[in-house]
Amino acid sequence: MDDLDDELRRLFSDDRLDVHSAPVSTEAVLRGADRRRRRRNAVAGTLALVAVAGAGIGVSRFGMSSPDGTAGALLTTSTSVPTTSSPPPPVTVYSTETVTLGQPPNSTGGNTGKPSSGGTSKSTPKPPSSPATPESQPGRYGTLALGMSEADALATGSLVEPGSPADAEARCKAYATKSVPDTDAVVVSPARGIVRITMPSYAKTPKNVGAGSTVADVKAAYKNAAQSGSDVIVQMSATPPWSYVFKTDGTVVTTVFMRLNANDCISV
Repeated sequence: MDDLDDELRRLFSDDRLDVHSAPVSTEAVLRGADRRRRRRNAVAGTLALVAVAGAGIGVSRFGMSSPDGTAGALLTTSTSVPTTSSPPPPVTVYSTETVTLGQPPNSTGGNTGKPSSGGTSKSTPKPPSSPATPESQPGRYGTLALGMSEADALATGSLVEPGSPADAEARCKAYATKSVPDTDAVVVSPARGIVRITMPSYAKTPKNVGAGSTVADVKAAYKNAAQSGSDVIVQMSATPPWSYVFKTDGTVVTTVFMRLNANDCISV
């Protein structure tokens, strides 16, 4: 046994049995390490590519099995889908109606259909219509008016001077006017002012009556017309009170006067 150990020691200590490695430089070691790193990166990239391809195939198959193609649409392009607003919830409108019940039938079986007021209602008869009254308008023609003083009448410029006596006592004065050339077209009292105005032959009253109208026309227009000989007189309710005097030939009006009722000139 000791001899075997001695022999092994002798063999291991023999220099001829040593294995000597070739000298390796640092650059060679770095190049080898770089090659190994590139190979690992290449292998890792290949594995990643294979994994992605496998995932794509799986998803593609999944998209083919879907009836609406939703998965494929998600992998290819994203499209905007218009959203529609949902209709507002229905609104219920409640209406309120007030019903007024009529009164119950009365003892005679009748029913007025009107709500009871708590008392007996009586129909009020309408008052009788008042009879037509004469029209109320001032006694005025143009710038002249009944009751106007002589000075005021002359100031209007409507009278034609000089005047002339209108009666035998020469109390009242008569004037022609620019529209009526008769010398007694306007009669003026020193106390009452103008007591008569003669309207031109072409003039008409507000009810369209004038020279040329018939007596029937006058009475139809003025219900209060009163016959006085051949004249037709219509009292007017105005202040001061006055009247229309329609001079006629018995059938047709020839001249129309406006006369103050309270006059003191005899010839008027």
